[in-house]
Amino acid sequence: MKKKHLLIIILLILLTVLIMFFRKEEETVKIGFVGALTSKYSVLGNAMMNGVLLAFEEVDYTVDNKKIELLFKDDKKDIELNKKIVNDFIDQGIKIVIGNVTSSMSKVSMSIINNYDDMFMISASSASNEFTKKDDRFFRVHVANNAQRFHSFTKYIKDKNYKKVYGIYDPFNKTYTHDYLVNFEKSFISNGGSSFVKFSPTNKDLDLLVDDIRNTKPDIIVICANSVDAARVIQYLRLNKIDTQVASSEWAMTESFLENTGKTSEGVIFNIDYDEYSNNKRFKEFVKRYENKYKQKPSIFASKAYELSTIIIELLKKGDETKLKENLLLQEKFQGLQDMIVFDKYGDVIRDFITFEVKDGKYTKVQ
Repeated sequence: MKKKHLLIIILLILLTVLIMFFRKEEETVKIGFVGALTSKYSVLGNAMMNGVLLAFEEVDYTVDNKKIELLFKDDKKDIELNKKIVNDFIDQGIKIVIGNVTSSMSKVSMSIINNYDDMFMISASSASNEFTKKDDRFFRVHVANNAQRFHSFTKYIKDKNYKKVYGIYDPFNKTYTHDYLVNFEKSFISNGGSSFVKFSPTNKDLDLLVDDIRNTKPDIIVICANSVDAARVIQYLRLNKIDTQVASSEWAMTESFLENTGKTSEGVIFNIDYDEYSNNKRFKEFVKRYENKYKQKPSIFASKAYELSTIIIELLKKGDETKLKENLLLQEKFQGLQDMIVFDKYGDVIRDFITFEVKDGKYTKVQ
């Protein structure tokens, strides 16, 4: 009889261990990150990875008794590789994807993810207006490039009496960059301005670009490109005595832009929904933690990646990983580092924009 009781106890212990083991496996939530980590746009990708890691480290990779496992994958700005990574995520049962760094690559990921009703994709940087007002699985904490987003900036330019605008864009992320200029132009026209005199790609022969700018005589040049390409173009223009006012997109507004341009960055203006000098207590505490960990200042994209990670964490506390979209739309408002992040029914956000100018090698708020 005692042997029988002992056997029952042993079986119960084994059963409990097995249940705990499988329950632990079931409660592990895998989150995939796909973005440029080694290619041309790695400045953005690595900043975003840093922001994501910091947010999940702060909760010890555990949310509501669920273990969080992060998988970081480098898309190398390669379409076929990006497709493979996303499909591998799906094969692993991953329901949450953070990415991509560029709108062009996000479009690739979305073409797959939008076929699954239980998935959720969120980006810290993809801003193409092409994704606006789409009832899909894609969300973002970065404002879309619609015409309204540019109104304060184009009014500022109009008030400065800049009438003729020359646009330059990165053709390798055209979904974002060309779209940026198109909607900038729409806003400029609605504020009383005129059509751009030209749209030119950053891979155009720079001598031809210089000649074209001299011939068209614009009042201002608007560049939408990454920090490296924007710096390269600006340096070449200044070396060739083109002193036309330059404005650039938030994509280029990084420390590396200042490093790469040196004195030629003086006077360049930016319009951005992020204030690195914000006195918001929540933001200042984040900056301190980020600097302690990475020994550098957080960029806009590191900050937004941190924000989207805190949103994921908050949503996982509310329900299953397959219900993030539904729970996000129910809550709508989330506390960001500097302001409230308010999502509309399509997963787009509205945020306030600020104009900065490079003065003495620093980004200085002017509006």
